[in-house]
Amino acid sequence: MPSTHAHKAIFGRSARSLNVHATAILVIVFALITVLTFLLRRTRDTQWSRTEGLVEEIRIVADHVLQTKWGGDLTWKAEYRVAYFVRNREYGVWADSGLRGDSKASVQLALLHPHPSCQVQYDSQKPQVSIVDCR
Repeated sequence: MPSTHAHKAIFGRSARSLNVHATAILVIVFALITVLTFLLRRTRDTQWSRTEGLVEEIRIVADHVLQTKWGGDLTWKAEYRVAYFVRNREYGVWADSGLRGDSKASVQLALLHPHPSCQVQYDSQKPQVSIVDCR
């Protein structure tokens, strides 16, 4: 059986080690909470405005590749290039149209004519930051 002094040295070091780890974890958790609080407050402070957007261009791009026993199946989607104006300056963003298909031709056939109307929600401090909804 180890001496009492050796026993205290071994277990005392273990307890100090646990305290250091616990303190480090608490510091990390506190830092994460602080950063998340800052980011959430910043997001809430953002002033969003709305404007109309105009579809200027359409592109059909690869969406997903699904692997099967017999090879890969590729799906396609259409995207709209939407232009919008804020304080006499033009901005543009690519937006998902929601249209999908097994081939480029099937997506092309599904595209609506005339183009849908688009609402753009943008950050009034940074108008290039936007969210587009085309219907």
